[in-house]
Amino acid sequence: MSFSPDPHPGVKRPFDNANDANSRSTQPLNGVYDFTDMPSAAQPKVTIPLTTPVTSTKQPVVIPAVGKQRRKDTTKREHLQRSKRPLALFGVLFASIIILTIVASFVAPLWNGQRSQSLAQTVNNWGEGYCGGSDIWGTCAMAVTASGVMGTGQMQRPIQGATITQYFGHPEYQQWCGCWRPHTGIDLAAAYGTAVTAADSGQVIWTGWDWSGLGWAVKINHGHYIATIYGHLQRFIVKVGENVTKGQVIGYEGSTGASTGPHVHFMVLYNNVWENPVNYVQLP
Repeated sequence: MSFSPDPHPGVKRPFDNANDANSRSTQPLNGVYDFTDMPSAAQPKVTIPLTTPVTSTKQPVVIPAVGKQRRKDTTKREHLQRSKRPLALFGVLFASIIILTIVASFVAPLWNGQRSQSLAQTVNNWGEGYCGGSDIWGTCAMAVTASGVMGTGQMQRPIQGATITQYFGHPEYQQWCGCWRPHTGIDLAAAYGTAVTAADSGQVIWTGWDWSGLGWAVKINHGHYIATIYGHLQRFIVKVGENVTKGQVIGYEGSTGASTGPHVHFMVLYNNVWENPVNYVQLP
């Protein structure tokens, strides 16, 4: 029988019979096989893990992209600034137009004796052409008066021997709005209480107290969409619906309303748009 030499002489191997009293336990203690019978020089200690080590995976740490968000905010802010530039330019241009219009309204008075209107009258004359109100401005002359009494087409002076103290179209301060507007008529000054007559025949369409500063006033419809107004009266002696003839006394000069002295504010309106009275009658 052949015998193979022991490759590890001097090393005791565990018995095959686990019940042998002389056998030493081959079960590892704490995962270590103890070869105490081996020579000291040949006593390796082999550590065998009891369990398979668990590999731990680190979760990635998410760091906020502060720089990226900041760039987004900067880009958005720059985009908004660029989008606002056209609006700002439009605002400046619009404001410039308004300023130029206001300035022109004071430096472009109406030409006396002409029917053409200046920019001042176009911009500042509120209520022109409007009909349907119950005040003196919304009550309009029609093509034919309700009574059929029409004007002659030739007006006469409402006050004889009066002095013109304010011309048509010149800028004046008006208390009702606290603003400067073109003068809507001609101021005729005479002694307090002087009789005021109708400039032409027609029908009275408004009498009373004017809220805008004319005080006691009268408005007459002469037909052909022409009307006349007489303001700042001491009192009037006609009523709405009454027919009047040219030269008939309708009231007396006073200084009621926004007035600085006795005078009559005489106005001529065509299609309820203020006209220069000197286009219709020689004044004073």
